[in-house]
Amino acid sequence: MLDRDGKAPQTADAQYVIFRSLDGTTNGYGQLDNGHFTGQLAPGEYVVEAGVSTPEPGGGKSLTVVYLPRFVLDQDRTVVLDAREGRPMSIDVDRPDARLTGGDGGGGYARVVQTIGGETTTTANIFLNGQPTYITPSGPAPGLRLLLQGRLTKDGAVTGSPYIYNVAGSASDQDVIPSDPALRVRTADLATVNTRYARQGRPACAGTHAGAHWPGGGFTTGFYVGVGSLPATRTEYFSPGADWETDTDIGADCDLIEASVTAAPERFPRAGTYTRDRTTGPLGAGADFNTLLSDGTLQFWVPMLSSWDAHSGIAPYDHVTGQTTLQTSDRKIIATSDQPGYGEFNLPAPGRGSGQAAYKVTTDAERQAPWSDLATRQHVVWTFTAQPPSGDRAEDLPLLSVLYRTRLDDDNRASTSTQHLALSVRTNQDAPTPTVRRLTLRASYDDGTTWKNVPVYNTGQGWEATLQNPPGSAGKYVSLRAAAEDTTGRTVDQTVIHAYGLAP
Repeated sequence: MLDRDGKAPQTADAQYVIFRSLDGTTNGYGQLDNGHFTGQLAPGEYVVEAGVSTPEPGGGKSLTVVYLPRFVLDQDRTVVLDAREGRPMSIDVDRPDARLTGGDGGGGYARVVQTIGGETTTTANIFLNGQPTYITPSGPAPGLRLLLQGRLTKDGAVTGSPYIYNVAGSASDQDVIPSDPALRVRTADLATVNTRYARQGRPACAGTHAGAHWPGGGFTTGFYVGVGSLPATRTEYFSPGADWETDTDIGADCDLIEASVTAAPERFPRAGTYTRDRTTGPLGAGADFNTLLSDGTLQFWVPMLSSWDAHSGIAPYDHVTGQTTLQTSDRKIIATSDQPGYGEFNLPAPGRGSGQAAYKVTTDAERQAPWSDLATRQHVVWTFTAQPPSGDRAEDLPLLSVLYRTRLDDDNRASTSTQHLALSVRTNQDAPTPTVRRLTLRASYDDGTTWKNVPVYNTGQGWEATLQNPPGSAGKYVSLRAAAEDTTGRTVDQTVIHAYGLAP
């Protein structure tokens, strides 16, 4: 192996050479010794890949990935992997002051995929972290692509940029690694997403990650970029047609060591203008990730701080305490966990092998987050039937939840007059949309001491309600209690104290 100076590299600068058979049967590597490796492989066709660092004249090192998509081994052979053939990888947009962010990972990422054994397979992952990074061009090979992804901000700022570009795409529309391995994007070809980040009633800071889902397996890389102090607005550009995984962190300080995190899959079908809100309420229990195992174990995982557009993670949460209890239908306690919306419980008979049995799960959560005065207390009760699957299998156990959308200002406050709410009865994201048999709503203006009924109606496009805020409610909070039942008999009774505030 030769570095970019045409010299054999020291072992620390080039450690391995990787071999993958094109039929998918063999993966192996050889350990380089000062740029040399001698070994044995079965005859066949292989992908050969190696990385080498080369000292730069001004300090630091460059990285070159030497990539051979088809190396035929039909006799003893010697191959020279020459980094001097590498061409610089880059990601650019048509905005002169836009640069890859300088944060963790450097803001840029490259992936090589190729058809291996009839499957699209990731063969190389490369971070573009500010050092010069090269890859060798190649001839054609089935399914070969160099995919590039980056987040670009004003002058590469990690926090506080008024815009951010989230771009992803292939360096070529041919099955090659091109001689110009670059992704160049025009702003006019992107989705322009005007994004509002609301404060949740208290001083706060926010930051985001965004990563594109790519073929070939492997991980989704989402680089961090800070929003800054809230409230804030930012223009966010996305490559349309790509599947993105985005998340938002909100905390009291911009270091976000303690924070609440919500995530959302997103896809913008075409270039154009979009709007969205982040860090807006109401918050509450959202679509679950419950799983029932054949041994009777119920993995009860419900995100407790989700919004209409984004789901939270599962417990534990910063500055949230609570518990979750599983009971039989006759109120016998089976088990209790010390986390809200989370527990791993063993179902007793007749849940195992004796047909469907009825259960109830109750969760309580108390939240005292210094960055938020929303969802300070939750009480949720689910009822359902379950039977562990036969064999060595696992099945989803989707339950109901109710989420809300309403117009709130930059501080998550509503006007003190009439307030319109949309309601959505949801379940596990992979399960069919539930058919709602019954949905009721109550509202409280004294943190749940007293409640008033709120009519709910189905418009044909979804469920809606209208609240007439009473005199003297300015500066107070609206708490919501919804109860739903679907045609399968599943129910949820869901209370959120401090769903949102009312303007002074």
